[in-house]
Amino acid sequence: MKFSFPKKQHLAQSQVIADLSSRGNTVFKYPIKAYWLPGEECSRYAFSVPKKSFKRAVKRNLLKRRMREAVRLNQGELLGDFAADFLLVYIAKEICDYAAIEAAVRDILTKSRGV
Repeated sequence: MKFSFPKKQHLAQSQVIADLSSRGNTVFKYPIKAYWLPGEECSRYAFSVPKKSFKRAVKRNLLKRRMREAVRLNQGELLGDFAADFLLVYIAKEICDYAAIEAAVRDILTKSRGV
C-alpha cells in the first residue's frame, strides 16, 4: 500500500475550489466539514483553516498538516479506486488532537464513497 501524497493530488485551481464550496456535496464530522464532487482519474484535496478562528499562521499550518497526514495515511484503504475532489475545512474553535482529526477524516472518506 502506498502512503504518498504526490503533487497531482493537490487541489489548487481556484475555480474548482469555488465549485466545490458552492455546488459540492457536504459531509460533516466534527471538527471537519468536507465538500466533495466526483472526480475523473484520482482524488484531489484542498485543506482550509479559517483565519478568523486561528489568527496565528503557526496554528493554521499545524492543523492543515494534521489533516493532510490523516488523508495521506487513510486514502488508499478507504477510497480504493473511487475518485473525487475534496475541500476539507476545519471548523472547530480549538485545536483538536491528531486522533480526533484522523477519526473525522476516516469517517468523511467512508461516507463520501458510500453516497
